[in-house]
Amino acid sequence: MSPITQVLFRRNAGSRRGVAGLLPAAAVLCLLAGCGSNTVGALNYGDNARKAYAEALDDFFDDECIQAEPAFRNVRRLYPYTRFAALADLRVADCLYRDSKYAEAIQAYEQFARYRPSHVEVPYARFMVALCHYDQIPSEWLLSPPAYEREQRDTHEALRMLQRFIVDYPKDPLVKRAQRMAHHALRLLAAHEMYVARFYLDRDYPVAALGRLHTLITTYPTSGYEPEALLLLGETYLDLKQDDQAKRAFRELRQRYPKSTFTGAATDHLARLGG
Repeated sequence: MSPITQVLFRRNAGSRRGVAGLLPAAAVLCLLAGCGSNTVGALNYGDNARKAYAEALDDFFDDECIQAEPAFRNVRRLYPYTRFAALADLRVADCLYRDSKYAEAIQAYEQFARYRPSHVEVPYARFMVALCHYDQIPSEWLLSPPAYEREQRDTHEALRMLQRFIVDYPKDPLVKRAQRMAHHALRLLAAHEMYVARFYLDRDYPVAALGRLHTLITTYPTSGYEPEALLLLGETYLDLKQDDQAKRAFRELRQRYPKSTFTGAATDHLARLGG
């Protein structure tokens, strides 16, 4: 079972351990009291939904989404007025995610959150939208360019969704994982900005490089690339004969990151500039 599945089913009321207890207490009392045929029919309806969901869930736990996904869809179709219909919708989204059908999974999770805004599993659905984007972030491969050189659309979207999740659900059990993921995405985006800035400088486009460096410093704080970016920012201003702006960058570097390996170069530049 994947780590995300383990997290999911520890917190989900539809797990093997919890699914047997989902029959409403009022229904049990009514059964014991001998209610009428309509109530018995309602009990059968709910019990059948529970059994169908439990069987589909068994397949899901056994990594058999080929069987589980259509079974969950049947639960949703046949028992739309039970709590299992919503859980089945969420499990269909999980199957799509497990099959790396990210676009379809994102749509399914977003629909779940949109149409059931008060459901207890909305935070999980929101996290999974972010995870779908996160899993598409460029990774390092032996024969491919470094991850920071490649398209970062999903990195941007993953960071945005993770930051929203952290703010909206600060006490959710998945927040710590979301924070680690967000930091990785932030560092990758900062590295990409540094790469593009140097790309522009190598081709003699210093003004474009300045824009990328400012973006790195202001948009991706705590990335760890700020000292290097400030030094490069100051040196680019020096090349443009904008000494006051260069001094400002070097002073900020020295003040904010006194122990950085880049601070010595900034101090040398300031000495040559007279302060």
